[in-house]
Amino acid sequence: MSGRPPREWRAETGFAIDAVYDESSLRPDLADALGRPGAYPFTRHIQESGYRERSWAPSLYSGFGTPADANRRFRYLLEQGNGRANIATDLPTQIGLDSDDPDAEGEVGRVGVAIDSLADFEVMFDGVPLDKIPISFNVNTVAPIFVAMLVATARKQGVDPRAVTGTVANDLLHEFVARGTWRYPPEPSLRLIADLAEYATDELPQFYPFNIRSILLHELGAHPGQEIGITFAIACRYIDEILARGIPIDAFAPKLSFFFGIGLNLFEEAAKFRAARRLWASIVSERYGTTKPSSLKLRITSVAPCGSHFTAADPELNLVRGTLGCLAGALGGVQAMLGTTIDEAFDIPTERTQHLALRTQQIVALESDVCATVDPLGGSYFVEALTDRIEEQARAEMARLGGPEGIVDAIVAGVPQTDLAQRAYEIEQEKERGERPIVGVNVHRAAESAPLTLHTPDLDLHEQKAAELAQLRASRDAAAVDRCVSALRGAAESGENVMPHLVDAVEAYVTVGEICSVFDGVFGAYRQPAVV
Repeated sequence: MSGRPPREWRAETGFAIDAVYDESSLRPDLADALGRPGAYPFTRHIQESGYRERSWAPSLYSGFGTPADANRRFRYLLEQGNGRANIATDLPTQIGLDSDDPDAEGEVGRVGVAIDSLADFEVMFDGVPLDKIPISFNVNTVAPIFVAMLVATARKQGVDPRAVTGTVANDLLHEFVARGTWRYPPEPSLRLIADLAEYATDELPQFYPFNIRSILLHELGAHPGQEIGITFAIACRYIDEILARGIPIDAFAPKLSFFFGIGLNLFEEAAKFRAARRLWASIVSERYGTTKPSSLKLRITSVAPCGSHFTAADPELNLVRGTLGCLAGALGGVQAMLGTTIDEAFDIPTERTQHLALRTQQIVALESDVCATVDPLGGSYFVEALTDRIEEQARAEMARLGGPEGIVDAIVAGVPQTDLAQRAYEIEQEKERGERPIVGVNVHRAAESAPLTLHTPDLDLHEQKAAELAQLRASRDAAAVDRCVSALRGAAESGENVMPHLVDAVEAYVTVGEICSVFDGVFGAYRQPAVV
């Protein structure tokens, strides 16, 4: 480490980090800004006891190949102490393509499990009691279809859907900004998002109809102020959409959850979560006029850390990065954590690498004192200064994008997309110049690294799943399919909530691709603006 020029220490949000922080760094109203854990403004934690009674829930993400493959993997993880079945789907499924679609070839089952119909859900959840195991779906375009399939599968298990627990992403505006697995224009996408949220509020009291995904911004390089500001503008836009249907804020706000990214700047990431909790409580209280604590609490799932921080060079070092990310989430008081695996830069994880990621979280929770006291960084000169600065920048970002009222127009105009593309470019330039040190990549390079045993995808799945779909279509009740498709099209055209019709359709084994084609005919296609 010697012989290098002095490093200029800067926060991800851009401001210089002082060499020393002291009492002059603290705001005069610190006591009010902190509050007590479990009380407004929830800076310190949403629970009074923090992790003393229950730590965060490990929530590793899994899914690949066929539904039977996925079932075996997440049953293994559940046996090892994973907190839920957190389902990863392949790219064709995420954008509503059946596995026999020509555009799906080469991607079926690659980065997640291939789901085409209710028959796949029946296999995937075989032996998984849906009234006891929380289920999480990280999907957006097909979120209403997946929830309909979950309801239908619960019924087939003899489980009351009102007892089903879990969450679904259901967050298409972040897809327009950051990833691209959208299918319909923003306005009909918002309508489907609200249909699902309304249905879940009425029919699925234990199920969270949102897991709002700021992680997608983080993976593009968003700094903490951008990550919070863009996300809260989007979240409030969703709330406004649901309120317009006459649903009271306190009927659904307690069922909102958020999925944040985590980086490797330990103190800044912890401060980000503290700032986000405080800002969210303030926004919901002031904008929507509620004082109900359960409506003001920011419930955070995170990933420890984001895969963009893991390297292909010297990949075993990623286990250390994973520990840093886990500590940042724990010190920041999150409720659940996915764990990135050391082979992230190569392929989806193997059982062995997921085992290591899960055990990392369990060691931090059980063998350290991170859970011993609530908000252990609270009162730190440095962390409190970071918390204040991040909150200020998040507020400024929301205002710059026009707040909830202007966020859709900003997205359609490509404003946040352009900002994030520019920042991603700047980050890569900093790495190239060595200003952002990455051990094993641009500093302390190893001559060679230990080989990893990687996941081997099944390249024949396209044909296998296509044959299964042909058999399904030949064996199902064609008249029932036609009736359900017609009813679904009518609901989409009339503005009626589509969810009850989706449940009927999936129970008739209408496929994901067939359902999305119905919506295509009603909502049309969307072309995203070029980012310059």
